[in-house]
Amino acid sequence: MQAGHDTVAANPRYPQSLALGVTATWFAAAYREAADLDIAALQPRTRRHIQLGKWALRSGLVRQAQRDAWRERSIGFFADRSVDLLLTPALAAAPPPAEGYSTGSWRRNMNVSVRYAPYAAPWNVAGLPAIVVPVGLRPDGLPVGVQLVGPPDSELLLLAVAGQFEVLNPWQRHAFG
Repeated sequence: MQAGHDTVAANPRYPQSLALGVTATWFAAAYREAADLDIAALQPRTRRHIQLGKWALRSGLVRQAQRDAWRERSIGFFADRSVDLLLTPALAAAPPPAEGYSTGSWRRNMNVSVRYAPYAAPWNVAGLPAIVVPVGLRPDGLPVGVQLVGPPDSELLLLAVAGQFEVLNPWQRHAFG
């Protein structure tokens, strides 16, 4: 890398149970956040998401022990490999068209979201610091980014490396201002 960093290929092992835990946590967070809202005033798809959060909590699908185990495993990833940061794609696909998204069904929008942006959720559940940094442009002119994830207390390092990406990508200053 131009900034003098060493890179190594490393693939974190995501447990199969993580997908269910991440999804249940997402639902439960919506339910908890909606506690002070007039639920009847929300769109049907949003109400469904909230209802699923209530169900996920009552069914025991949101398990702190599972989150803690994933967090420890994630922290171990950095220690075992002696790496400072993990670089992942920011998104798995091109952004979905905005037109029609707000009127789409809950199932449609859920599927779009899960396919489009799966990379942040595991690290959010682990509670590890992360940042998404624009690094270039797609052929259609839309920006493309990478996600940097670090172990606990690596926020300053993440910001420093993100700053290096900015300095090394002059198109960003042009495109964003």
